[in-house]
Amino acid sequence: MIFFDLYKNKSDADLIALISKGDRGAFQEILNRYQAAVYGFAFSFLKDAQEAEDISQEVFLRLYRTAESYRSFAALRTYLFRITRNLCIDHLRKMRPETMTDPPEAVGAKTPLSQLCACELKKQIDLTLSGLPENQRAAIYLRHEQGMSYREISKTLGVTLHAVESLLTRARKAFRSKFKF
Repeated sequence: MIFFDLYKNKSDADLIALISKGDRGAFQEILNRYQAAVYGFAFSFLKDAQEAEDISQEVFLRLYRTAESYRSFAALRTYLFRITRNLCIDHLRKMRPETMTDPPEAVGAKTPLSQLCACELKKQIDLTLSGLPENQRAAIYLRHEQGMSYREISKTLGVTLHAVESLLTRARKAFRSKFKF
């Protein structure tokens, strides 16, 4: 455990440099920092735990394989989310005819009735969000689930700040008009 503590104080750029030299401890630290967020982002797109896990693994494999050519033009988190988004979009395009599965039941509800209500609300929210265009859905997720700034969203999605503002405005407006509960 003490061995891995030496990586905790290193910057992402330092860890990437170590990974490019084959340092597995540095790679483990990157996994510890970003694996849950990457998985969550993939799951928000795919609504399938196994597929989200597969995409997450592919993201980190790509990072490991290309660590020596990585240039930190953006934060590592932004870079990883961009890879995740692209892999998810590619996956969805291949799987277009299938419908997305229902989301898992809400956690933490106290009674069967409150569990049912929470689950139905979550389903309705997810259904409404799934009806939004991919860029709008991604912008909403990055802003509200990941707490990213508009600038980070801009870098992740590869669009201007103005485009992020427009995406979020249109997404919120469309969500309000389509949400029925």
